[in-house]
Amino acid sequence: MTDFEDVDQRLARLARETEALHPSAGFSARVMLAIEAESAPSFWESTWFSSRRLLPIAALAAALAVGWAASLEHSVDDELATSYASAELE
Repeated sequence: MTDFEDVDQRLARLARETEALHPSAGFSARVMLAIEAESAPSFWESTWFSSRRLLPIAALAAALAVGWAASLEHSVDDELATSYASAELE
């Protein structure tokens, strides 16, 4: 491609150069047969592929839940410790 070649000239040149290229006879039929030969994925295959996509999100949610539970445990321990030696008056 030269610096002065515009888009129309380039497209015309590419059309001339690729004129001899075309699919062989029966190409579309072979493609359609190959598509029809593939079976639909089973339930377990679909579940496995979708679960692999969600695994990082589930791991992050589990880590956040563990962190939240650990902080909650410390606050509950602190509150129990302050009320341990207190006596209620009636």
